[in-house]
Amino acid sequence: MKLHISDNLSLPLEAVTQTFAVLAKRGKGKTYCASVMAEEMLKAKQQIVAVDPTGAWWGLRSGFPVVVFGGEHADVPLEESAGEVIARAIVEHRFPAVIDLSLFRKGAMMRFMTAFGETLYRLNREPLHLFIDEADAFAPQGRSGFGVDENRMLGAMEDIVRRGRKRGIGCTLITQRPAVLNKNVLTQAESLIALGMSHPKDIDAIREWVNVHAEPETAQQVEDDLPTLPVGTAWFWSPGWMGELRKIQIRKRETFDSSATPKPGESPRKPKTLAEIDLSALGEQIKQTVEKAKADDPRELRKRIAELERKLRERPAEQVQVEKIVRVPVLENGQLDRTDNLAAKMEAAAHGILAESAELRRLIQPAFAQKEKKAMTSIRDGLAVKGNQGNLNPRPAFREPVKASVGHSSDILPRGEAAMLRALIQFPNGLRREQLTVLTGYKRSSRDAYLSRLRERGYAELGDICTATKSGVASLPDAEPLPTGEALREYWLARLPQGERAIFQVLLERYPEVIDRTALDEMTEYKRSSRDAYLSRLAAKELIEEPARGQVRASSNLFE
Repeated sequence: MKLHISDNLSLPLEAVTQTFAVLAKRGKGKTYCASVMAEEMLKAKQQIVAVDPTGAWWGLRSGFPVVVFGGEHADVPLEESAGEVIARAIVEHRFPAVIDLSLFRKGAMMRFMTAFGETLYRLNREPLHLFIDEADAFAPQGRSGFGVDENRMLGAMEDIVRRGRKRGIGCTLITQRPAVLNKNVLTQAESLIALGMSHPKDIDAIREWVNVHAEPETAQQVEDDLPTLPVGTAWFWSPGWMGELRKIQIRKRETFDSSATPKPGESPRKPKTLAEIDLSALGEQIKQTVEKAKADDPRELRKRIAELERKLRERPAEQVQVEKIVRVPVLENGQLDRTDNLAAKMEAAAHGILAESAELRRLIQPAFAQKEKKAMTSIRDGLAVKGNQGNLNPRPAFREPVKASVGHSSDILPRGEAAMLRALIQFPNGLRREQLTVLTGYKRSSRDAYLSRLRERGYAELGDICTATKSGVASLPDAEPLPTGEALREYWLARLPQGERAIFQVLLERYPEVIDRTALDEMTEYKRSSRDAYLSRLAAKELIEEPARGQVRASSNLFE
């Protein structure tokens, strides 16, 4: 099956997993051209996703069952925290989508796209074509002032464009300013669709693409023609994949042209019909996933903890209904069952609060436990007195308190000790102290102090190799050893910082090949000092091996 984007150009169906760059100045038809490509893929029953920061893509819904997330024409509202949720739903349910980010501020857009891009790259394994409009917003050339979030977003875009094909992801980058689109991303496009363009720096960016993919002398005809190309006319250039250089006229759209510029005096146009889609099951699935993601989100947990701490400051833990029980001096026959129920409710409420976080348990449990003890003593004394007076069979009206999941109140672990113990549990064969520093982020003095406290508790054995004891493992029931095989690779790909992840990805793709450290410089474009720092951290995480000096490869335990 062919994808007909022009009277004189049809693309093979394999275009779905290829990479294109659609370049043009404003108003020359770049989004229109990409929308035609999307129509052809949809007609061929292929999955497409369009990332739309301008609100120009929703018109596809007039002809195809494309789910529109966000924007003024949303089928499903969009939250900035839902990037991972939406990507996971798209991969699992295989539906086409438009991700309309036009109502987001720049920061929210960046946060959404980082999580979306990372998750899509990590999970997808079937053919999917990703259209990224205004691609320079997500993969900018200048990195001055970049922070962690910006670098993560750029890293996600680089992964998709440079390595996505192995995971079934094709990509079309659309921009009116190729000069400000990251060159590591732009030069990875295998095919170029250049519409009208006149700015010298933008034409220079095309020269850079030519230097990677084609003979420079062939480019002169294209460069000379770009400033005078009419709207909708383009040069299609695919020197490697199709071996084509051809001037084309993009065919007319079949769906509603939602990217058209409004004209003065004209009322906003609307499509006559919209394709029907079944949102019921999809909407519920996304709703549930959003709620789960928020529940698991550390930021949401921190907010919840802060709110609980505020409430606890307003109402100290010692006052949680304990005093009411303490004031009951003697119980009659009919009051015993009611006291049991009251104690059970009090106990459940108390331990519900304690279970909110280990940190909160550490703060409030000692005081609460002391009050519990006083309450139980008072009630039992009262029962004993009444039992002797009325020949009742004395029995405690207060159940024994349930132990916290990490032990008695004296054994609750502070954050630093818990981090050390969790790392030891994840690596059952033990870790060197230097590895613990890398894995937990604590400096040597803090690390050694936490380890000493764990040994005093009987939770860790220390030596050249530090390990968790059985008691230590039991004290953190939610901590488990790391997974194995592919699950282990996915675990680290989702958690490594950008620099480490880039090198790790290269080594995984080349496994079992051994690679010189110097070759990694060219593959990842990191300088020697940065490359060695990243490799050192990967080694601490047991993710690489060094068979010989200056040579590295991915650890064999990642493929067991």
